[in-house]
Amino acid sequence: MKAQKLSITFLVLLVLGVWPVFYAHGQQNSRKLQSYIFVSPNTRENLTLEEAMAGLKSAEEIRLIAEERDVACRLRRAVTIRKAVGSWSDGAEHSTVITGSMGLSSLRYAGSWLGKFATQKAILYFHPSSKGGGRIYVLYLRPKMSDIAGIANKLEGDGIPNRTIVPRRNRVIVFVVDLKNELRTKIRSAARRLRARWTASKGEGEFIGDDNRDKAQKIYDAEIAGYEKKYPNVKAACRVKLRSAK
Repeated sequence: MKAQKLSITFLVLLVLGVWPVFYAHGQQNSRKLQSYIFVSPNTRENLTLEEAMAGLKSAEEIRLIAEERDVACRLRRAVTIRKAVGSWSDGAEHSTVITGSMGLSSLRYAGSWLGKFATQKAILYFHPSSKGGGRIYVLYLRPKMSDIAGIANKLEGDGIPNRTIVPRRNRVIVFVVDLKNELRTKIRSAARRLRARWTASKGEGEFIGDDNRDKAQKIYDAEIAGYEKKYPNVKAACRVKLRSAK
């Protein structure tokens, strides 16, 4: 009888949409855990936010997305690819966010491959882990909040100096990687001011690369070689079409 009552309660909660596994303010996202790679095709310095936005339609952005699809296919991983704008206190650049279920070694391989392809100084990844000391925050802004410069300024004002902004047709998504778990209070304040829903996930992240572009390429080469030695089949041409989205 108790089990039957619990089942009925579960169904009622599910229908009403209040079961706690769905997005709740500031709670750990209990949906299937996702890994993230942040990589840009940009090699220029001191871009303005307007130039970064224009770069989302550039040939280099299109080439990077095509390469991201290919490496995901070779890894046999279904991923979502989003065009994005990397924004920080004194600059911006056109970029991408890749999300999907990947192990740490595959994540590092994909990030290193793409960093090398795009001649980047560094790429950033974040991998979910219950023991991770870092956090990734995802803010979902209301549909009418589409002023990217205004969003960046508000986040800056709340003490969030690095953010990745994904402008979509019907909403804006903001990713903030907090490697040292220092930003929760500031995220909460920013979300309140932006009237945004937000989620937080535990994990570990790292920049792969180096401030020196040539040294970064060598670091990527070592990561790639180590993975391909262990999994040589990853070098084979991709024959599987996997879902991806811009």
